[in-house]
Amino acid sequence: MKRFSVEVDGQAVRIYEQPSADGQTVVFLHGVGSTGKVWAYQMRGLKACGRMLAVEVPGFSGVGELPETIRELSDLAPFVLRVLDAAGVRDAVWVGNSLGGRIALEAALCAPQRVRGLVLVGSAGVRLPGVEVPRLADLPQEEMDRRLFCQPELFHALQTEQSREATSQARALYDRLAAVTRTMDLRERLSEVQAPTLVIWGRHDGVIPLPIGEKVASGIAGAELLVLDRSAHVPQIEQPERVLDAILRFLGKFGEQAE
Repeated sequence: MKRFSVEVDGQAVRIYEQPSADGQTVVFLHGVGSTGKVWAYQMRGLKACGRMLAVEVPGFSGVGELPETIRELSDLAPFVLRVLDAAGVRDAVWVGNSLGGRIALEAALCAPQRVRGLVLVGSAGVRLPGVEVPRLADLPQEEMDRRLFCQPELFHALQTEQSREATSQARALYDRLAAVTRTMDLRERLSEVQAPTLVIWGRHDGVIPLPIGEKVASGIAGAELLVLDRSAHVPQIEQPERVLDAILRFLGKFGEQAE
């Protein structure tokens, strides 16, 4: 993969790319405190399908400052659309995990012509009565790891003091924006989504529990739900092959429609 940056709203935005001259464009979005590299396995595995781009949102990836244009969570989708404009992308299949899923979902609602398909992986943006979605900044690191990963001990070696601090700051930023976001629950708008949708959820997700994933899938017409065992909130890391295969099959449907 190669890396480049575009400037949007006064901030340099880092993008990882698996280039291709043919096929469709697929945009990958990470969650709070993560980076575009979280999708590296899937991007490499999908390189034959087209151009793969992973966008890093400043302030949420440990790189850059949050642009002044982003005052609440719903400002993130228009921001990413401006990033794609700068990268020369008109429309794409959007793949998002956690906060990245909320961004992709809101892009499908505010600019449906720009979203050819949706893959929502443990996506934020939908709430259910009686189902707890914790405040990220309130959780001790060990508790957060347990909610993020089915086997958290396997991932401790990948974390550094610097990455933990960046993640902590990103969680606090998310909670600050969430507190002023006018619409935290997009449940009533799921029926407006026009794009073909694949919903992927970890059975043991302790951040955004599976009943929310089931609601997302049932609320979007024609959506497919894939539930992965031995996986929590970041299945693209814990079950990389299964996530890759699911996205590959999903992208294949677009080729079938064109024939």
